[in-house]
Amino acid sequence: MIPRTLFTSAALLATVCGCSGSTSNAHGGQGETPAVVQSNIARVSASAVTESDLSAAVAANNAFAVGLYAHALEREPAKNLLTSPLSATLALTMTYAGAQGTTKSEMASALHFPAGAGNSIFAGQNALSQALNGRAAAALRNATLEASRSGQAAPVSSDFQLQVVSSVWGEQTYTWEPPFLDTLAANYGTGVFLQDFRHAFEPARVAINQWVSATTDDKINDLLPESALDADTRMVLVNAIHMKLPWATAFEQAATASADFERLDGSAVSASFMHRTAPLAYADDGQAQIVSLPLSNSELALVVSLPHPGVALAVYEAALAAGSAALMAPSDSSLVDLALPRATFTSASVSLADALEALGMKQAFDADNADFSGLCKNTPDHSRLYISDVLQKTRIAMQETGLEAAAATAVLVSRGVSAPVGDPVVPISVLVDRPYLVAVVDVPTGAVLMLGHIQDPTDSGAP
Repeated sequence: MIPRTLFTSAALLATVCGCSGSTSNAHGGQGETPAVVQSNIARVSASAVTESDLSAAVAANNAFAVGLYAHALEREPAKNLLTSPLSATLALTMTYAGAQGTTKSEMASALHFPAGAGNSIFAGQNALSQALNGRAAAALRNATLEASRSGQAAPVSSDFQLQVVSSVWGEQTYTWEPPFLDTLAANYGTGVFLQDFRHAFEPARVAINQWVSATTDDKINDLLPESALDADTRMVLVNAIHMKLPWATAFEQAATASADFERLDGSAVSASFMHRTAPLAYADDGQAQIVSLPLSNSELALVVSLPHPGVALAVYEAALAAGSAALMAPSDSSLVDLALPRATFTSASVSLADALEALGMKQAFDADNADFSGLCKNTPDHSRLYISDVLQKTRIAMQETGLEAAAATAVLVSRGVSAPVGDPVVPISVLVDRPYLVAVVDVPTGAVLMLGHIQDPTDSGAP
């Protein structure tokens, strides 16, 4: 068996967190570092993952993105809405590593994992995360080189950030299964931060929120609201994403001007519109104009889809599919005169549970029948683990200089009903309310030392 180790050294947390170097400890720089249990397996390099596994993971993520978004629309169709399907699927895939039976198959279906994917889905997600974690550094190197060539000031490194980070927080009295710990180490570069959820769930909630805040540069705060955790919480699996990158070509500040923006209900609001006239990746799918705004180094882009007059946004969104033009940068470019409103939006911390159940992930939320024995097979209290909620919070900011976005998702695993440990034992009633026989017996030999009966328990006999 591959050994597992209990770590308490803060020096090991960068490895445990599986991050790109953005956090120093599990409490976001505050408080005492918790103990960590993790597998000794090293994280698998992205170069060791096949292209087909990476492509399959991306295809699954994108299909899930459309399904999740469709259900999120039902909640607030007339308000700003922002989801992070990648953050959700990474957190849920970690949880999937401990699912068994019907719980596992339903999760695979809801997350659009290909049939028979096995561990390849973890490998694909791993390669994708590592690739994304390298984008900002590559963009900074390129921007620094371009600035040097043109004699301009060097770019500010803090403007080039992209990290995809995962962490897992588990009840300290539970023995987390070795295969689960292996999967976390090999594909997420993390272990399990041990917490006293049973007696100190509120400090644990604060610690997790601090970790998320630090990881996202304070853009996602209070992911877990008050009362999100309770004494039945046993594990919280978290993914956090933070991205801050300049546009490949910035908007001119002087070109920004106020104009009316017509809302869905027909009312108008004044907004600050950024302007640019330039060759941009552009397409028209017959229902909407689609413009792609590349970020520094052009490895990431913001794709904007504007439905034609007379085409309702809701109708356009209802037709979205994983391969829709609105979900990819157009391959052709055209001269575009773009006016884009400056915007900043942060969502509330919202539950994804209803959407996930509607997508077919039902048993995972069933306290009586969920099967997460792959997380912990023999729980100390013989309880069954289930997902009590999935919470997500997101943020996006578009301005003249660039784009900043952040998201965090937490899968809350709680203690449900006691798991069956055999046929229930029905007690046998013995009411000694009449005369009875007594004996003193030597058990090993079976010898009877004394034998008699009691007819009146109040009779104390001779003095």
